[in-house]
Amino acid sequence: MRVSVFKDLGSIGIGGASYAIMLGIMVLSIVYDRALEPVVTFAFDAGRSIIGAIDSLVSGSHWGQVAANHLRERVNMTHVVLSIPAIIVAAIVIGIPFNYVLGGTRTALQRIAIALISVPATVVLAVGLFTFNALVPEAYAALLRFADLVWQASLNALSASGDTIPCARKLTNAARKGFSGHHYVIMALCSMAASFLVNALFAFASKPRDA
Repeated sequence: MRVSVFKDLGSIGIGGASYAIMLGIMVLSIVYDRALEPVVTFAFDAGRSIIGAIDSLVSGSHWGQVAANHLRERVNMTHVVLSIPAIIVAAIVIGIPFNYVLGGTRTALQRIAIALISVPATVVLAVGLFTFNALVPEAYAALLRFADLVWQASLNALSASGDTIPCARKLTNAARKGFSGHHYVIMALCSMAASFLVNALFAFASKPRDA
């Protein structure tokens, strides 16, 4: 029971930390827009490459092409790629300590492996969700509404801190116009889910077998 609770808290901690770092990346990209332009350009090109790879994989499939076109037209892959460094940092800084707290028979290398595997697992989960959400439109619409609520609440909190944080209101206005924030929220949720699933798989794989 204790292990399960800590595993859940660790997954939530990774998601929350990754989202907070994503907001930090957003602020930096606004404040240092010229200096970080090469980074944003790289993220744009990487996002386009991901879509191109998916296009090749689903070539010849009608529903596959529908899903790929949905990804191309409705998902800001630049923001998805920019969120990956936040997930990496959160998985290492939050994930490894929480897996240490879990104790058990896991070695240091296993704890590191869990954190590192969680990152590509998050990307695969998110891309799959963004690509094939047309199969579950009502559920995805509800997820988008929730993500947008979280995003708007984050911006409102940032705007409300305008008296203590310089240019907070300007940053908020810029974010509302230029960022698809619900994608950040969904990536953070995917990082939670991926962390939980990877931990569960490691727990199952290391479970003693009866003779």
